[in-house]
Amino acid sequence: MNIGEQISRLRKQKGLSQDEFANVLKVSKQTVSNWENEKSYPDLEMLVKISDYFEISVDELLKQKKTAGTENYTKRKWRFEILVTLLVVVIGSFMILLVAGYLKIRSEFRKDDVNFTMSDSKTYQVSDPTINVANAYFTVPKSGHLDLELDAQIDDGELHVLITDSNKQNWYHLDGQSLEDEQTLYFEKGSYIIQIDADGYEEDVVSLEYCMEVKN
Repeated sequence: MNIGEQISRLRKQKGLSQDEFANVLKVSKQTVSNWENEKSYPDLEMLVKISDYFEISVDELLKQKKTAGTENYTKRKWRFEILVTLLVVVIGSFMILLVAGYLKIRSEFRKDDVNFTMSDSKTYQVSDPTINVANAYFTVPKSGHLDLELDAQIDDGELHVLITDSNKQNWYHLDGQSLEDEQTLYFEKGSYIIQIDADGYEEDVVSLEYCMEVKN
């Protein structure tokens, strides 16, 4: 509702004609008619007089009342925003459940993973006939086949690589000065020990290196 419609509405609520209202404000009837038909607008001083007469603030006089169309648009917009919010919540919840399910499945698979690596490069000042180069442990959570890769060498003597279980049963054994091996072996569920030793050297200083991987 514009200012002209406001003045007309307030005037009629008071039961005044345009003539009577013009006399109150000491203006002509034509001036009031021009205001109400939006051919002209009251100046600030006149707006104050009008608002004082109707006992409202200038802000209330100038305020435009929402039309039914505007209110309907606001309601539709509000409903649309609620719908979008609900849709976002539903999609977000679905994505969270989807990711949680994926992580759970992945976690279940990872429980059966074996990914063991041991490697080093060493030089020994030797005095004993045997060197215990390394001892390591890995666990197989589920019986199955595992890929084994071995690359090791010693500049003097021989290396011995042995894999045994907790019952001292032998599952893998390889000897030599230069060892390269890659194969798939069956391991039962349980704990295993990898032991690397060296012997048969003639020099006082021995250098060696090794890298061994067991994984599925």
